[in-house]
Amino acid sequence: MESVSYDRFTTPEAEINHMGQKLLYDSGRQNRKMYILYGVLVLYVFILTLAVGIKISQVSQDVADLRLSPKTFEAPQTLQFEHAHFSERVMPVQGPCQENWVFYKDSCYFQSLTKKKWQSAEKNCVEKGSHLAVVNDLAELDFLSSIVKLSESYWIGLVEKEEGEWTWVDGTDYSTTEHLWDVGQPDDWDVRVNGEDCGQLHARITEERRRLWNDADCTLSYPYICEGKPKSH
Repeated sequence: MESVSYDRFTTPEAEINHMGQKLLYDSGRQNRKMYILYGVLVLYVFILTLAVGIKISQVSQDVADLRLSPKTFEAPQTLQFEHAHFSERVMPVQGPCQENWVFYKDSCYFQSLTKKKWQSAEKNCVEKGSHLAVVNDLAELDFLSSIVKLSESYWIGLVEKEEGEWTWVDGTDYSTTEHLWDVGQPDDWDVRVNGEDCGQLHARITEERRRLWNDADCTLSYPYICEGKPKSH
């Protein structure tokens, strides 16, 4: 009853004052919420700006480092075959050789995509100012194994002019070069009417990814590899 009596006799001015205070209180709460949201937004923008700034700084440093080390982009001018497995070596370059030939040490090499008999292959190499490739050592064999494109045997400049006497087409003494025959070769397979008197890089690839030598019938047609001197010689 007391509360009812109080409400009944409350003056209009008091009610207005009470409502004003309530509005002020609600307004203050809203303002505080806005200030908190504004503060959170400012903090987020600050963190985002800081992160972007750090990223830009890192990119600028990377660019500066690249400018200080231009050799990173230089293409290799020579082949580096002596100190790595040939499958991991630098790709062949043209160097001082004519177009479609590749350079290794002091020689230029051309590999055919067409097939010829051994004699025709040697003649074609001579017409190009070269001869069928002479493989002097294992390093050169690895090089040739790494550049051939076809999964076939390739004629090289090795020929058996007399039974059991192999010679190189450029006059290199066969006894002074490494003998890199494949397993069981040369076998002079007697099934062939013409014998097997010409040497080639075997189509069979070893676990070391090498193509060792094989003897074959000189009248069969295979792709071939020519070897010559650079243009400056």
